Amino acid sequence: MDHTSRRFAAFDSRNFRLYFIGQTISSIGSWTQSLAVIWLVLEITNRSDRLGLATALQFLPMLLLGAPAGLLADKVDNRRLLLATSSLSGVLALTFGVVVATGHVTIWWIYALTLLLGLVLAVERPAMQAILFQLVGPELLPSGVAANSTINSVSRLIGPAMAGALIATAGVATCFFINAASYLVVVGALIALRSSDLVSRPLIGRAKGKVREGLTYVRTHPDVARPLLVMTVVGTVAYNFQTTFPSMVHFGFHRGAGSVGTAMSVSAIGSIIGGIYIAGVKPHPRRTLAIALVGFAVTCLALSVTPGFWPFVAVSILLGFASASFQSVNTVVLQQSTDPSMQGRVMALHQMAWFGSTPVGAVFMGWVIQISSPRVPFALGGLSALLCAAAVVGRQPRRTVAVLS
Repeated sequence: MDHTSRRFAAFDSRNFRLYFIGQTISSIGSWTQSLAVIWLVLEITNRSDRLGLATALQFLPMLLLGAPAGLLADKVDNRRLLLATSSLSGVLALTFGVVVATGHVTIWWIYALTLLLGLVLAVERPAMQAILFQLVGPELLPSGVAANSTINSVSRLIGPAMAGALIATAGVATCFFINAASYLVVVGALIALRSSDLVSRPLIGRAKGKVREGLTYVRTHPDVARPLLVMTVVGTVAYNFQTTFPSMVHFGFHRGAGSVGTAMSVSAIGSIIGGIYIAGVKPHPRRTLAIALVGFAVTCLALSVTPGFWPFVAVSILLGFASASFQSVNTVVLQQSTDPSMQGRVMALHQMAWFGSTPVGAVFMGWVIQISSPRVPFALGGLSALLCAAAVVGRQPRRTVAVLS
């Protein structure tokens, strides 16, 4: 099978096509809302540390509840779980829009609704990762994971740009109403999935100690622990783009909402290309991961020294490619090393490492920007990725396998 067929093999599945379409539209709405929240915080407070706190509140529940949420994903039907979380997210988006449209929005409303959304996301993320195995099966999992990663990239290309235009024309509240409507599509797609085509995945019983069992499993399986540790470090230090990108544009280049949307959208071009490319690569758990980390580190360091807005936008395309490659490789390596019965719990730990690290990283980087410069977080992120790459290579066994063809 050639690279092209491997890259897009997941789309042979009707269920995956429906899931992909629904999640893409919903994710576009989510990114539209995300930029609206970012702009509201900057407009109300004009402080990067407040933006970091708002971002942290969204992901704090994932840090605190990630393990129990993963256990839930291993206990119940993930399609039904996603139907529930998507419906709740739609209601929260509608509430956000009403509060903004009626002129009652304050920073405390933003904090409260963002925290509630984070509670829903904490439950949703492990289920979203675990259901991929059921949609495409073990053989097509690399293609499915990589294609799934492009959902966020495509939506980031469209959502922030659309939000910037809407804020300037129709008003901020419109962004929230559009996001609320987008959840109707994903709910419809989940309902339309054929149960008979879903790959069977064993569900666990109600016995005690299942969360501890998941932690023990990770501790005793180095190929599972390695990508989790890497994502924890990189997630904490580097993956704070919802704080660092707007701060760089607003405080570093003194530009408005449209420019923030442009910078966040354009980086998605590279992410889409990276997701498509990496879908045709069978990753080696050490070598490919190290290569992806180095690429990500170099682009982060380059962003920290860009002289102006448009060079920053241009380099962000390269960052998007490197970031998507790293995310996909890390996720595929983790899922292929994990037993199907442990997928929910392990992927919950992955989401905790990725998004759950944001409460620490976003608050810290918001403070760093406030006392120094919006360039510093990009430099720190690059250095953290280089250190992780060195650690991965340093532990590499003598016998290696060529994986990039």
